[in-house]
Amino acid sequence: MNKLEKVLGSVTEKVALGAMVAVVVCVGLVVAHVVRRALGLGLIPGTNETVTLLAALILSLGIPYLTFVKGHVAVGILVDRLALRKQAGFDVFTYAVSLGIAVALTWAMVALGIQNQKSGWHTGVLEVPLFYFDYVIAGSLGLTCVVLVKDLVKAVASVVKGSEAT
Repeated sequence: MNKLEKVLGSVTEKVALGAMVAVVVCVGLVVAHVVRRALGLGLIPGTNETVTLLAALILSLGIPYLTFVKGHVAVGILVDRLALRKQAGFDVFTYAVSLGIAVALTWAMVALGIQNQKSGWHTGVLEVPLFYFDYVIAGSLGLTCVVLVKDLVKAVASVVKGSEAT
């Protein structure tokens, strides 16, 4: 499992780097937009839709890394008082529910991407096709599913062995 964890960690870091680049691009675009407006040079066309698309990328590309490092909020107040085996049982339930939601969202984003690709949906001003973003979000959610499967397997092993495997 250590080799898988190293590969997953590396991949999720690189995906999160994409989110960081999107943040820098978004900030640069907004600053340029404000400066142009302040100088009386007019607005940058498509800024609102570009910022919206970048925000979708920022959020979705950060999810796999956040899941990998367990950067989410945990219910530690209640769970920490339980025995290790019961904590692992709680983790199994949590990871299973999370995995089910992530799989459903991944499936829905792929279906939305296919629909948007067939219909030719695009943004209003710049006419950027939406399906590219749907597929990137689906890929990011798919990577999140892989991370959750890894965590679920470790939690199940911890329940079975009765030791701390998570």
